[in-house]
Amino acid sequence: MNAVIRLLRNVGSNYVKVGVDGLIIIVLTPYLVNELGVALYAVWVIVQTISYYLGFLDLGVADAQVQRHSVLEAQGKTAELGRLHGTVLTFFAGAGLLALGLAALVAVLPTAEWLDIPADARGVYGLVLPLLGVAVLFAFVESAMNGLFESYQRYDLMNAIDIVGAVLEATALFAALYLGYGLVGLAVVKATSSVLGAAAKTIIARRLVPAYAFPVLGFDREAWRSIRGFSLWNSLNDLVTEGTAHFDKLLIPVLLGSALVTPYSLTVMLAALVFVAAEPITGTFFPIAARRHGKHDTVALGVLLTRGTRLVNVATLPATVVVLSFGTAILDLWIGAEHVAIAPAVLWLIALSFYFSTSLWTSLSVLMGCGRVKQVFSVSVLEVAVVVVLILLLAPRFGLTGFAFAGLAANVAIGLAFFVPQACRLAGVDIGRFVGSALLRPAAAALPALALGFWLAQMLEPQAWIATGAAVAGTGALAAICVFFAATSRWERARQYATARRVLGLSSVGAASSVGAASGRDLSSSSKKDQPGVHVRPLQRGDAAAMARLEAA
Repeated sequence: MNAVIRLLRNVGSNYVKVGVDGLIIIVLTPYLVNELGVALYAVWVIVQTISYYLGFLDLGVADAQVQRHSVLEAQGKTAELGRLHGTVLTFFAGAGLLALGLAALVAVLPTAEWLDIPADARGVYGLVLPLLGVAVLFAFVESAMNGLFESYQRYDLMNAIDIVGAVLEATALFAALYLGYGLVGLAVVKATSSVLGAAAKTIIARRLVPAYAFPVLGFDREAWRSIRGFSLWNSLNDLVTEGTAHFDKLLIPVLLGSALVTPYSLTVMLAALVFVAAEPITGTFFPIAARRHGKHDTVALGVLLTRGTRLVNVATLPATVVVLSFGTAILDLWIGAEHVAIAPAVLWLIALSFYFSTSLWTSLSVLMGCGRVKQVFSVSVLEVAVVVVLILLLAPRFGLTGFAFAGLAANVAIGLAFFVPQACRLAGVDIGRFVGSALLRPAAAALPALALGFWLAQMLEPQAWIATGAAVAGTGALAAICVFFAATSRWERARQYATARRVLGLSSVGAASSVGAASGRDLSSSSKKDQPGVHVRPLQRGDAAAMARLEAA
């Protein structure tokens, strides 16, 4: 299958999945908050955060599995694939059992008191944690299967299973609360959903992948040695990067009290709209970067870095503008003002931090795909240290605003000092042109839409869904148009148009030829200014080798 078509299929299915997940969150979250109440909802957030940290027992093997598969496949070493995936499955089964044991241990330790769990909810807290440990166990098994789907770039099938599972789980969660089973019922649903998801993906993966690549329980030392270095450093990197993303939900009850967990987590949930806009795109970059690194194709890696970052900005900047402009009004209408009493500055700082994180995801994909996990880990440790110091200095005086500012300040400083320069060096891209074309130009293009959004929020003061929705739609559309034209060249838009016609089946052979000729004319007249940051000469008509490379990108 053509690489562009495959990428569009994967990205499209990712967006369908996050769309369904987002709809479920929109519908289910207000029901959870109102049925459980602020105190018990905070307990639910805390126990899910604990189970999230148990997930770090995967020791980075999930990404190592995909990275190693991509390299082996690029080098034609298919005989090793079955041993690789079997070793991963065996490891995940053991890690899942360990997670279950640790969940039970945390439940019997005095963690409820440490985390400021209300006295009347501590018994339920002790029951829910082991049930979520079961969910983590089977989530690990599911991760081994996900590695197969991602390695073969069949995100569409993986997402189809996830979508069906998410709808069934949401329905069961609603029923559990409606029937009065509370937090225990929610935990039982989570555990059952995890079991069914692992079973479904195992069955479908057996039909999807070649027989020589399907995992069988068994630990192969050679396969483990091939991934252990990457997985170890990757796990440490995940712990200090992704780990800090939810650490605040455990630190807030310790420093400020559990009563603030509910409004803070709901604010983070809304700001995560920025992540939702980017993840379907960036989730496909890692195996692509690993494969291009395996082929030593620096040119294609540079194209991925530059265009990938700009594409992420096209997706995330409109979402960021909407959250900054209308986030407070959306939270009040969605959850209720009484449940989300929080300073607007907290929402703005979190949204900006999330936006900047997504701008770095393509750079991180390049670094990880090139195996630079040790460097990423070392710098991430520094970032965590900066965040913790800033939190301890600012939180006692500024509360949640101090938490949010600490994350943003460390994110920007470390990202611009290390992640972006290192990725540009590996991809042979000029850092000045990259920052200007892929980061600053799209951000500047979004400023008119941000001004419009703030004006609408102040002048119209929308108090209903219809008025708020109209304001959001207008502001988001303006941001999307401005950023799209700022982030793409005329040649890129012509190529995207040709690809869209091809995907939709609207182009005939003659039409495709004319578009190709037009693209060739654009390419022949393009300059480095049209393709900022990529150190290759402008392509000429008849330059078949370079054209093939660019098509593969």
